[in-house]
Amino acid sequence: MFERYVEESRRVIFFARYEALCQDAFAISAAHILIGLTREVGSRADVIASLKENEAKLREIVAIPCPQTKLTEPKLSREIPLDDKSKMVLEYAARESQSDDAYWIGTDHLLRGILSFPNEASTALRANSMDLATARLASRNHRAEFPDKKSIYYRIFGSPFRAHRGIYIKLLSFIAVCVLGTLLIRWLN
Repeated sequence: MFERYVEESRRVIFFARYEALCQDAFAISAAHILIGLTREVGSRADVIASLKENEAKLREIVAIPCPQTKLTEPKLSREIPLDDKSKMVLEYAARESQSDDAYWIGTDHLLRGILSFPNEASTALRANSMDLATARLASRNHRAEFPDKKSIYYRIFGSPFRAHRGIYIKLLSFIAVCVLGTLLIRWLN
């Protein structure tokens, strides 16, 4: 499920799970994902929205206190699902990644996923003067200034492929017609 997530985004989900377990919650919520984002200091989302600086205020708004003690091993091993809103956050994060023509889903995409629909975490971010349009602009500017390292997969199937997809399809169609024409001519002779 998290194959497309960069390492920082995977840690955000881990921290969200940890926060939910500390609260004895039945599921990971969008608010837990927001608090997970505050824990990933120096990430693109942290730079864009100053999440770590405003962690106390965000925790107060979403009513998630700081964990007081470490969790025991049995408690950490308990499975905890994503609730419907957190699933929506992940879906919108994937859409935001696609809108950037990016294969990987970064922390800024998770932040934009939270802001994409009304939920308790987006309310907290709006109280912190962050909305979706501002986040998109700041994210794209940051990506332009500090681009991601591109994988081989991205270089082959990423945005350059998408930009020229029509040309590639026409070229492959032409080659297929030529091959079929040649085979038909040989078969008739």
